[in-house]
Amino acid sequence: MIAANKPPRDSFKQRHHVAAFTVLEQFAQGLVHVARDHGGSVTEEQILKSLNSLRDNEDLFDNAWKILESDLEAIKTREHAALRHDPFGRLLVSRFDHLLEGNAAGDTEHGALSRTILQPFFKVIRMMVGMDMLQEIDREIHEIIEAHANDDDELRNPSEYWDHLAKTPEVRSRINLVFARMALHFSNYEHRKKWLIQLVNDNMVHGEERWEFTETHCIRLLDALFADVRKTLAVPEHSAELVARMGRENVATLREVVKCIDADVAKLSK
Repeated sequence: MIAANKPPRDSFKQRHHVAAFTVLEQFAQGLVHVARDHGGSVTEEQILKSLNSLRDNEDLFDNAWKILESDLEAIKTREHAALRHDPFGRLLVSRFDHLLEGNAAGDTEHGALSRTILQPFFKVIRMMVGMDMLQEIDREIHEIIEAHANDDDELRNPSEYWDHLAKTPEVRSRINLVFARMALHFSNYEHRKKWLIQLVNDNMVHGEERWEFTETHCIRLLDALFADVRKTLAVPEHSAELVARMGRENVATLREVVKCIDADVAKLSK
């Protein structure tokens, strides 16, 4: 007997499983009725006729579509307005949000980063920082948000909300730690930079127009991601806190990485 891997109850996947199965069940019932009327057998022609009859059953497909449409609307709402949906991911992206197309950077033809970079960006973060640390900081940020929750938060302008949250000292320090950990992986700077460019290009989902993540894009991205690391290293008491968290050797590595990025940025501005 083959075990069926059923999706969990009340999940996004389960609701669409039910909707799809409802359509298949109606089709099967139609074939059963045809078989009963023809001595227990169904011909290829009768199967195709049954399929055509389903095509005319608008109510059946309307019910299935309503389930899908409802979830699509919920996803759209979360992506564009819900202030507490995936705050950690949103805060990470906020470090280079100004470089993305549609924002201050303009369009991709003028140097902006395509939004297709987001998926490979999160893959890079997971690979370099590790899921254990990411999950721990994600939990801490959720606790901070809940501790300072305001009934009016859902009515606030999303951009203003995220800007405010990103500047909160306890949140800022945790996001800074993520990028400090990431920066350590760039100790062999030129090699790692080439690796990052290749990985991003290999993992982007391309639409009709293919966009390429270039070395210039990479330098600007790294400059934005590690901007707060640079600021932390420039203040003795703040860099001392980083030494306490990461160790003196790692902080020395961070300084070398920042120097390499600064040198690259200087070349771009010539």
